[in-house]
Amino acid sequence: MAQRNLPMARVKRQTQSVTASQDAAIGAGIRLLLVLLLLIGTALALDWLLRSDNFPVENVHFEGPFKHVTKEQLVKTVEDQVRGNFFALDLDTIKARMEALPWIYRASVRRHWPRDLYINFSEQQLVARWGEQAWLNEAGELLRLADTSTADLDLPELNGPQGTHAQVLQYYHDFARQLQQSGLHISAVNLSSRRTWSVRLNDGFTLLLAREDPQRKLMRFSQVYARKLAALERNIKQVDLRYANGLSVEWLETPAKPLQAGLIQAH
Repeated sequence: MAQRNLPMARVKRQTQSVTASQDAAIGAGIRLLLVLLLLIGTALALDWLLRSDNFPVENVHFEGPFKHVTKEQLVKTVEDQVRGNFFALDLDTIKARMEALPWIYRASVRRHWPRDLYINFSEQQLVARWGEQAWLNEAGELLRLADTSTADLDLPELNGPQGTHAQVLQYYHDFARQLQQSGLHISAVNLSSRRTWSVRLNDGFTLLLAREDPQRKLMRFSQVYARKLAALERNIKQVDLRYANGLSVEWLETPAKPLQAGLIQAH
């Protein structure tokens, strides 16, 4: 009897195996269908969410000093970039548009739920004029401003060969710190093509410096100025510091005391 039932047992096992395979295939198909439905639903939702006529930007807020730009200028700059879907805004492009304005130094852009956009900006901080038609900001960047009606014109004038603006600005700061200790202030700095320096002071006279170690020679001048020249500054036209161990003074009028003229040795 056992031998007669053996084929039937095999058939039963084969039937169970086929049924299990079918169930697995059906389960996999259902899972695949669910994934496809999920993807289609997500795509449709994103398409609806990002349509330009859905979720439009309601308010654009500008945050900044508004010393050299107006809100109208800023609105005109970004208006074509903020017309559209709140979620689809290109924040990098809006930032680039803002920073392309001559008076804007840096800008940042952020969304604010549900439909507001905030644009924060800082304006250029001018620290000097460069030549007759350009300016330098605090980062040493060269700026060409078409409208300078709001600029502070009482800034030092810097000049030098092309491409030296950052170097000249750095030396201006170094010179200014040294001279401030003597109560002197700079109105102009010029770097010649031979890399010699000319420093004009607010008091009216000029300092000439060689290209080699100008800071050390300026320190020497400060020492001599405090001891011998401060009381005579109104009569000084120019001080030449290009000597190795001393300096010479050119006077507006010949001083009464001969010792005040010519070369003054620094100690």
